[in-house]
Amino acid sequence: MNRKFVDRESELRTLEDVFTSENAELIIIYGRRRVGKTELIKKFFENKRHLYFLADLQKEEQLLKMFSEIARLAVKKEYLGFEDWDGLFSFLTDVAKKERVVVAFDEVGYINEANPAFYSILQRFWDERLQHAKVFLILCGSSVSMMERDVLGYRSPLYGRRTGQIELKPLTYKDSRRFFPGLGEEEMIEFYSVLGGVPAYLKQFDEDKDVFENIEEEILDPDKFLYREPRFILLEELRDPTTYLSILTAISQGARKFNEISQSSYVEPTKLSKYLSVLLDLRLINKIRPVTERKGFRRNTLYSIGDNLFDFWFKFVHPHHSLIEGGEIGVVMDLIRSDFDRFVSFAFEDVCRQTLWELNTERRLPFTFMKMGKWWHKEDEIDIVALNDRTREILFAECKWQDRMVGKDVAEDLLRKKTLVDWNKDRRKEHCAIFSKSGFQKSCMERCQENGILMFDLKDVESASAGT
Repeated sequence: MNRKFVDRESELRTLEDVFTSENAELIIIYGRRRVGKTELIKKFFENKRHLYFLADLQKEEQLLKMFSEIARLAVKKEYLGFEDWDGLFSFLTDVAKKERVVVAFDEVGYINEANPAFYSILQRFWDERLQHAKVFLILCGSSVSMMERDVLGYRSPLYGRRTGQIELKPLTYKDSRRFFPGLGEEEMIEFYSVLGGVPAYLKQFDEDKDVFENIEEEILDPDKFLYREPRFILLEELRDPTTYLSILTAISQGARKFNEISQSSYVEPTKLSKYLSVLLDLRLINKIRPVTERKGFRRNTLYSIGDNLFDFWFKFVHPHHSLIEGGEIGVVMDLIRSDFDRFVSFAFEDVCRQTLWELNTERRLPFTFMKMGKWWHKEDEIDIVALNDRTREILFAECKWQDRMVGKDVAEDLLRKKTLVDWNKDRRKEHCAIFSKSGFQKSCMERCQENGILMFDLKDVESASAGT
């Protein structure tokens, strides 16, 4: 099983480019838990003088004592103690006077909980002393909403001081693939549908076992990390997760519209918006609108789970936790197997979107699109619509995750649905595509060739992921 660190090449390059300057730098790194922020920082530390302070939920006095010991070991002094944050920042200023030093405060939100004046103290020291030193200061946090509000926000004491920021997001399908070099494309898409692109989740699966063996051993075992993870994240981020559990369960079970979510979760519409806003800030759900919709039009909105593991957990694990805790794993596995292809089909759409972005970047499509999304109206829906407002070109694509070859009915239905899309009608140039897990029937291929419909199978997805 591959356990190597997947390099965040672009983020590392950004940090290295900034590091070459002798100026003081204040860099903010944030992103949801398990996404690889600490690994990125440690990778950046290599061959550099550095001080790394990892905070946790402790009192201020305990944090200062712990940080004093870290600093003492770094400078090899017999005794070094900080009674307050002024003492620590004075020490850092002295260390960075003559040579470049990287200083990282990881999980900085815990420090601010221990002393809500921490950012104000840091702002004062930055303005008066630190910005004149050779310090490369990193503030890192996992609570996205807190970092955007308390560190990056307009009302933050540090507003205007940062010299750079990185929001670290989950890995793309292409980069996630590097965790499992021995998997075929179908198996990799199945893994990705369950785990998404969070490195800590990807490390839990074994490519020498199929997806169902991994699910049973790593997700349905109450003692394993992935079984506990979604509940842990919600308990860590939210004071009262009960309502959020109901909302996420409703969305995962198929409630996608605002009123449907309200009815299924038993949350009053007047209160639901607040809860959805929090989940959006945590990057746990997505808000989706038709890509062709005019700005300012808000009624046609859908919601979906924004993380593959959370989607799987709320669909198959949370509703059946009594069975799992009672040892009825076989029953739950039967439920998963019976609905697994339908579950994977939604992740396959995401993989197809990423494939098109790769091809678009490499200019391997008939035109270059500027944005991409879904389209729907009443009962009709098109999986992917990509467009270029300037050239008035548009691409319609369907994604089929099924064991049988795609028939010509899919091509004909796509040709019908595209006429319903009200975007630059009679003035646009149209393109169509179909993605298929299992290939295409001869009749479908003929229909596609007649109408210039592009056909992509799993070999094409693999080629795009490999950059070939």
